[in-house]
Amino acid sequence: LALRAHRSARPPSAHTPTPRRASERASGMQRPTPEIGQVHNIPARTRHERKGEMHKEDLEKMRLRQRRECYYHHEEVSLVQPPDSLGYIPESERFITDVAAVEKMERDREIARKEQMYHNKRTERVMNEEQRLKAMEAEYEQDTAHQEVMRQEGSFCRSNKTSMPYDPISLQYGEGRDGECLKYSDEALKYRSALRADNLQRRTNAGFNPITGEPTAPVPIPERPKPPSFLQMPGM
Repeated sequence: LALRAHRSARPPSAHTPTPRRASERASGMQRPTPEIGQVHNIPARTRHERKGEMHKEDLEKMRLRQRRECYYHHEEVSLVQPPDSLGYIPESERFITDVAAVEKMERDREIARKEQMYHNKRTERVMNEEQRLKAMEAEYEQDTAHQEVMRQEGSFCRSNKTSMPYDPISLQYGEGRDGECLKYSDEALKYRSALRADNLQRRTNAGFNPITGEPTAPVPIPERPKPPSFLQMPGM
């Protein structure tokens, strides 16, 4: 009897329907839903950030980087380029993905280099051939002009013309200044040779032949030649 009285004396639990709740359910009344205000989403810190707060230097750098207002902000120098920079390139494009195209470009470059080399050689040979032909034409024109001049002057009609003004048959010098100059040159040569022979004879012996003992005959010295009149100085 005491246990029954104790159970009956306990207050009603939340699951136990009260007369008020029963009446509210019966009448269909419900509580109003509260309005949803502005939600502040705070991202979770990474493990690196949490470890960085444990070091004083990293903590100071983080605070300097996050400060606002009129403070000067230093740009961070990173080894990784940001996506909005000019030097940024995705990892997928950092490596060669089309090896066949690269090899074809190299082959085409080598073929183009050889073709350019052959073209330069052909051009050089053509220019050399043109210069050779022009030189041949100029030489032919020069020979033709020379022959025409000789034909007009009658050089081909002169027969038995010697290179010197001296007749080897009659042993006579030619007439004119050329003949006189040649005659003077020959006589001067003979005169100088006689002087040299006389000088050597007088200096190399005592005036007699050492084998026979007979006196040596003196070398005949011709008279000193005189230059032509047109070569003499006035007053001589």
